[in-house]
Amino acid sequence: MAKPFVFKARLNVADLYHHANHQEVFTTALQKAETLEHFVLKLLGYCALSYEQSAHLNSMSEKQKPDVWLEDEQGYITVALYACPIELDEIIRLAKQFQKLVLLIKEDHEWFETVKERLSYADNVSIFALESDFVDSLSSALSRSLHWDIVIEQNQISVSDKHEYYETHALKLL
Repeated sequence: MAKPFVFKARLNVADLYHHANHQEVFTTALQKAETLEHFVLKLLGYCALSYEQSAHLNSMSEKQKPDVWLEDEQGYITVALYACPIELDEIIRLAKQFQKLVLLIKEDHEWFETVKERLSYADNVSIFALESDFVDSLSSALSRSLHWDIVIEQNQISVSDKHEYYETHALKLL
């Protein structure tokens, strides 16, 4: 892809876990080096944290920033969300840098098995996995629309794009 693919996003989020309903409307782009899978996970991560007024989406793929983050009044990042599996050394480095580190990944049991032993002592790292079919289906549906109705519950996420309905279990791995 030579240029970023631009989307006008309208996300209606019903976060039943945090008792929040809101709409997020913004322009974002799939960057040329970004996969559809990463883009979808990043948007879902944003929805999961958007109940907070201070949620930010890294729409320009700035390397020094997480994919999604929350910051305090002084501008310090308190929660950093990365929408992909990360190497163990990088996870340990990031866990020291942020108060809370969250990884939102597509199911990857092999990757998790390689990192879980060393991360069991890290109390500020959380890892959530979404079913592969769910992420793949949303990635395929991006060509139609980025107008989503999202419902977030304790262990489940559902997305409707006015054409299809997708749902998955959000499995907390760590």
